[in-house]
Amino acid sequence: MSDCKLDRRQMLKGVLLSAASVTTLQPQQSQSAELVKLTESDPTAAALGYHTNSKNVDVKKFPTYKSTQNCANCVQLQPGTGNDRACNIFSGKLVNVNGWCKVWVLKPQ
Repeated sequence: MSDCKLDRRQMLKGVLLSAASVTTLQPQQSQSAELVKLTESDPTAAALGYHTNSKNVDVKKFPTYKSTQNCANCVQLQPGTGNDRACNIFSGKLVNVNGWCKVWVLKPQ
């Protein structure tokens, strides 16, 4: 009778270890592979005045814009490398580091 309990424990332990190893061995996709580039025609981007190039911002239409502002120096841009990075405002999308939107806030130095 004690042999059955020991076998169950060993079997349960084996199953748990197998399940754990399967989940850790699965290839992990990088976050940027799941994200798509944000376009100016995206409804949220349009509502927030997103421009892929801050030099194209119409100052008359967006009076809060200053020529020194872009996504690269905005607090909302997530750390990383490259010209396209994740942004806290546009979930699931990559913004151009040279871009700009109305939500721009200077990153603390």
